[in-house]
Amino acid sequence: MTKLAGPLDGYRVIELAQWVFVPSATAILAELGAEVIRIEHPVQGDPYRALTTSGYMNNSGMLEARSAQVNRGKRSIGLDVSIPEGQAVARRLIVGADAFVTSLRADALRRFGMLPEDLRALNDKLVYARGDAFGPQGPESGSPGYDITAFWARGGVGAILTPPGAAEIVKQPPSFGDRIASLGLGLGIIAAFLQRERGAQPQNVSASLMAAAAWVTASDLVSLPPGRPAEAAPAVPAPADEGRTAPSPSQSAPLTRAYRCRDGRFLMINLMQSERYYERFCKAIGAPQLISDERFADHAARARHAEALFTELESRIAQRPLAEWSRLLADFDGPWAPVQDAREFRDDPQVVANGFLREVTGSDGMKLVRAPFTVGEVPAELPRSPELGEHTELILLELGLTWDDIESLKNAGAII
Repeated sequence: MTKLAGPLDGYRVIELAQWVFVPSATAILAELGAEVIRIEHPVQGDPYRALTTSGYMNNSGMLEARSAQVNRGKRSIGLDVSIPEGQAVARRLIVGADAFVTSLRADALRRFGMLPEDLRALNDKLVYARGDAFGPQGPESGSPGYDITAFWARGGVGAILTPPGAAEIVKQPPSFGDRIASLGLGLGIIAAFLQRERGAQPQNVSASLMAAAAWVTASDLVSLPPGRPAEAAPAVPAPADEGRTAPSPSQSAPLTRAYRCRDGRFLMINLMQSERYYERFCKAIGAPQLISDERFADHAARARHAEALFTELESRIAQRPLAEWSRLLADFDGPWAPVQDAREFRDDPQVVANGFLREVTGSDGMKLVRAPFTVGEVPAELPRSPELGEHTELILLELGLTWDDIESLKNAGAII
């Protein structure tokens, strides 16, 4: 069978970015067939290559899984854009590109001559995309920020996910907000390509961690009473009291929440259509008496007696370990799930069946997560991530530079 070209085959994207957010967006473009050339400092590379976090280290120049996850399928040129010689090479790349994608702050881009107006003077068809922490407008548009600050803390996501009465904010998974924000940036770039192909002038694309936080918490944001003062809710949860705390807002919907099992694991139920599922659920958990209890006779009654229903379900689910509940609920067709850790999720039959993880070409069994959507056939393998500066000379030769030109760049310190 002839392999079909990806939908972005023939597009060239130049990436000048670091860490996870923006490189994750261009990783999706690469997976869709675009040629992505990432510019990295010729010595240090992207700082994410050497990041030590959660007990894992990504060593500079090595194909470690965390940096590979956001850079597979790209080519890397080691280039110092802080000096004129490096900037000149970057401009030559941009002349033939369809998009320039960056995470650098505006002041750095200004110093390097890489603001939108600078690059469009070289290439009037260029889609210019930038991902940042707080958005392109406002007094803090140029401030630095990471997902744990702009998305998790300031964006309100951590507070929403932290139970009332908890002693501390729930820990954010690594790069959680980065990957959510990257989807918006990638989609914006693709939309800009489409708009350009329809004859419009290429537009700037922007995405931010704070905008992503607003998107994922939209239900909470739009449900707030108008004019509610910001200080009405505490910024940090109060320390937990001894015993169970007072009913939280989620306990007002006791059929849509997580319950602790006997082994300390959690069972999540989401029976928002309670009239449809309540009776069958009570039978599945071995509590038929809750069906005939007049306090829980219908949806309205269950709402009035939410705390009582919460107490009944809390007591019932605490009697068995999670694995036993998973077995007992296997035939219950309402929405429920075990709260899984990363290993359980990786091995979940549904994950395996859909091929959400794929082996990397030429690797020793490394598996990475493919893009969170499918266009055409799911790839059998994912391409590997480049080593730092692996394609430097090849890319320069493709640009028309001679070996003498390359030697001059090395002498100037623009490349190594």
